[in-house]
Amino acid sequence: MLFDDDWYTDSMNISRNVSFKVGNVDKKKREEVYKDIPCRIYSAKRNGPSWKDTAATATATDKVACDVSVDLKPGDMLMIVRGGRLGSNRDPERYFAGKPQPFYDPVGGVLSGLEHQEAVLLMDEVIK
Repeated sequence: MLFDDDWYTDSMNISRNVSFKVGNVDKKKREEVYKDIPCRIYSAKRNGPSWKDTAATATATDKVACDVSVDLKPGDMLMIVRGGRLGSNRDPERYFAGKPQPFYDPVGGVLSGLEHQEAVLLMDEVIK
């Protein structure tokens, strides 16, 4: 756990593609697998709007930290509420996770309290 539980001020829901069958056809659908996971976006790199022929988009590559016990996989869709653990009622922001990088404490996470995992996030949204 990074520092202490109070450091994780944001909350996230994790959805991923899961396989299912319809008759003899294999299909995939996005399904929510975890809800209200404590996390923190700690490195935000936001770009300004980008104008294209059909629509404007906004992109960002942020980083998120969470406990190493969280089952985070590359390609997971994350709906993160900034300040969600502090009572914020903001709309969730949609991100897609890169490969998580775990950081383990050499003594089992009991001494420094710095054990956590990080993932780079991609946000690419069409501006309405």
